[in-house]
Amino acid sequence: MLINRFRRTAFHIAALMRPEGDGGQGNPGGAPAGQPTPPADGGNPPTAGQSTPPANPQNSATPWTDAIADPDLKTWAAGKNFKDAGEAAKALREMEGKFAIPAKPEDYGLEVPQGQDGAFAKTAAGWFHKHGIPAAAAKGLAADWNAFVAAQQQATDTAQQQKGEQELGTLRGEWGQQYEGNIELGRRAMRTFGVPAELIDSLAGKMGDAQTLRLFHNIGKAMSEGTLNPGTPAGGGNGQPAGGDPDAARAARMFPSMAKK
Repeated sequence: MLINRFRRTAFHIAALMRPEGDGGQGNPGGAPAGQPTPPADGGNPPTAGQSTPPANPQNSATPWTDAIADPDLKTWAAGKNFKDAGEAAKALREMEGKFAIPAKPEDYGLEVPQGQDGAFAKTAAGWFHKHGIPAAAAKGLAADWNAFVAAQQQATDTAQQQKGEQELGTLRGEWGQQYEGNIELGRRAMRTFGVPAELIDSLAGKMGDAQTLRLFHNIGKAMSEGTLNPGTPAGGGNGQPAGGDPDAARAARMFPSMAKK
């Protein structure tokens, strides 16, 4: 009985491996008639109504660039490796946004540095619009220019400060112990005439710090002595007062109301 059961099991195994249409006499490694061939990887065979998918769908898909008629454009698009037309359109939209040119100069929205009135930014926006510069590039150029101008101004201020310190050192050595007193005479003249700081800075920029201090010191000294008078030098010449002090003459010309009558 055990032998019969073994025989029946062997018969069913042989039938499952027999190819279709063999009628039980063909290749024992095939599948029985009417049944699908088992998958090579040992998985489940497809059920009724299902079809076996292609081995590699991606390899059999037609590239979307094949729909482009222009050969050069097709080659260019294929070289960009866009997976489909939607991805290419998205990239185009982003590029247009980055390189868009404003409709009018006012739409550039250039940043105005602190302390400026915006006149240059307005002029530059007109240039950018005239030459078709995209908004992003225009803002970058304006920012670089503002940074350059600020650096140049900083360098100028630093050089002027160093020069002023050197001149003041020379003046301190010239005046010696009278330095602080002479500086105070200059401050008194500035306060008396209400000289604004902007004017002092302008004079210092043109004349130098030491020379500006000398000027206001002479004004203050002349005020304290009651001698602030343009006067006329003996024998005339250059409009300098007697004694030939050019700073006193300059002070008298700048502040004629203080001239001695």
